[in-house]
Amino acid sequence: MSKISKRVSRYLLSRQRRAARLEAFGRAAEAGVLDEQQVGGTSRDGTIWRLSADQVAQFSGDLDHDQDLMRNLLEVSSRNRKRLERKLESGEFNDFDDEEFGEVGEVGKPARTMLVNQNGTTQSSSELVRLRDHVLSIVQGFAPTLKVREVATALLLARALGKDEKTLHRLLTIMKSECPIIAVQIPVHGFEKQLGRMLEKGLILPFYTSLEPISDGPGLTGHYKSLADSKRRRSLACCGSALLERLDRHDDMRRLVSNKVLAASKPLIISDEREQPLAARLAAVADIVIQGDGIDASLIADVIAICCQIPVGRSWFLMSELEFEPLHLGIDDLAIAIRPGRSLTKIIGILTTLEAENAARAEAKDDDEKECGLGSLLNRSGRSEARKHEKYSGCFDIIEPVKATTGSEPAKGQKAKQSTKSSTGKDHLFLERLAGYGDAQQWALDLKVDLGAFRNKEVEWSDLSSRLLLSGPPGTGKTTFAKALCNTLGVTLIATSVARWLEASNLGDVLAAMKATFEHANQSAPCILFIDEIDNIGSRGGSDRQYDDYWSSLVNRVLELLDGAAKTEGVIVVGATNRPEKIDPALLRSGRLEKHIVIPTPDTTALAKIIAHHLGDDLDSVLNSSAIGSSGGPKSASGALRVHCIDSTAHDDSDQVTNSKEGVLTNG
Repeated sequence: MSKISKRVSRYLLSRQRRAARLEAFGRAAEAGVLDEQQVGGTSRDGTIWRLSADQVAQFSGDLDHDQDLMRNLLEVSSRNRKRLERKLESGEFNDFDDEEFGEVGEVGKPARTMLVNQNGTTQSSSELVRLRDHVLSIVQGFAPTLKVREVATALLLARALGKDEKTLHRLLTIMKSECPIIAVQIPVHGFEKQLGRMLEKGLILPFYTSLEPISDGPGLTGHYKSLADSKRRRSLACCGSALLERLDRHDDMRRLVSNKVLAASKPLIISDEREQPLAARLAAVADIVIQGDGIDASLIADVIAICCQIPVGRSWFLMSELEFEPLHLGIDDLAIAIRPGRSLTKIIGILTTLEAENAARAEAKDDDEKECGLGSLLNRSGRSEARKHEKYSGCFDIIEPVKATTGSEPAKGQKAKQSTKSSTGKDHLFLERLAGYGDAQQWALDLKVDLGAFRNKEVEWSDLSSRLLLSGPPGTGKTTFAKALCNTLGVTLIATSVARWLEASNLGDVLAAMKATFEHANQSAPCILFIDEIDNIGSRGGSDRQYDDYWSSLVNRVLELLDGAAKTEGVIVVGATNRPEKIDPALLRSGRLEKHIVIPTPDTTALAKIIAHHLGDDLDSVLNSSAIGSSGGPKSASGALRVHCIDSTAHDDSDQVTNSKEGVLTNG
């Protein structure tokens, strides 16, 4: 941040802190603690705050005691004010009794007491001055914290003024003229509304303002009329993005400048938060154009430091670790994420989620605008969605099912011969032909029957058991099961893993990849969504991993996506894990991965069938070549066969061999 930016930000933040102190003094006056006296008869000339004579005796000078006393007085005053407001709203003002407000004489003021201290002795003038300063310092401690929206707006404006050393000097000079025209263009959603509100509240200029739109339509704050109240205000004309966009669309900018801007009889503020350049005609007629940039990591760190007292270095470190580079955040996004009591990790996690959502929306909008220009109105929605998913297409695989050929199906041509040969061998997997899956195989066969009934509209989708968690040691064939299930059910398999989602590391991209996977599954129904290594998601709370809020965000998002998939007919979800104890219990609740089946290490019988499956048509030749009879010659296929049985890789021959034992299998 440049020296000028720091200077302007200090000025703007000091006005916000002053407003917060005045609010605290006003609440204290309402509670009867302070008396206010206007200097010169108006608040513009200043206010003198004195300790109320009614409250002198209650304050002892002890900091802890007086802070508790002040807190109680403010709470009582707040409750009384709310009760009175309810009475006024209900029309029962004349019926209320003073006694229901406690020991209160006038509304909001405690009963009068003697001007003596707690020891019963009168206080001198110097003692009263010291006590007044003591109480005023306590009142300032109850001032509300600075608002995120106002802090962010002030920093954006300060940085825009600090981009050029001459800008601030020119602005101060121009503001002395009779009817200056000032244009402010900062492409941040929500900046314009906050700018208008801060002008009205006297948080930017050293006076209150009333903003009047120069044409039919809303002003900077969204209001259609200028603000009118008891405060002394200076009237300013204003023009916002909504009006500029409407005029651009109808080519009425020339009329606006000629009839409204040049004819303005008061200072004019033009604010544009759109990303496109300011109209050339407006830029030419403005006395000065202040241009700023969007919200970046540096500004976010400053806002967090000011509003949450978290050091800038900590925020920078976390955003750097997560590779968080905001490009599409608005003022309201910061206000949503930066809340009192939230940890830094939680704040950044929410901001990354909002950034990903805003980025996807902006990309879809750009695609729509381009396609509208080309006249492709009918296909714009589908194309924008396709482009949005293209970025995350590498986070999942799409596997189409193969069909098993039977003897009754005629085979024609060379392709048919090749298909028949491969379908009877080891390349095409069907659960009916595999061994060692136990309950998982039965679940799949039952689902095949139920799926047929669903297609015939005999049962509802909610009646099907379409959610499964597979667990077992590495290499027991969980991935192979998913491929075989795809062929058995005859539906598309969308295969992914948590590790592939986490490749981006940036929370926003991880969440977007997860969403893209589930959206593709919903659009491809009926299909199987297979999520491997689902235990890598972890669990919420009590995690021994760093940045626990990061992992909690992932778990919460998976839960939302699973609930959404449960409402989509035709999406079968299968999760696989080697460590089921690491999975968040919420993932196993009804409607999610409610069915849990453990795949055990195959026994001898299952191993024999597995080996027979993988050998396929080569089984007889292998047995004949390996079998040795009592005379030293080859035996028939019914002889003994000595093989090496792989314990942990029996189902999937592509896995790494980690453990083996020698066994004897006898055919037949």
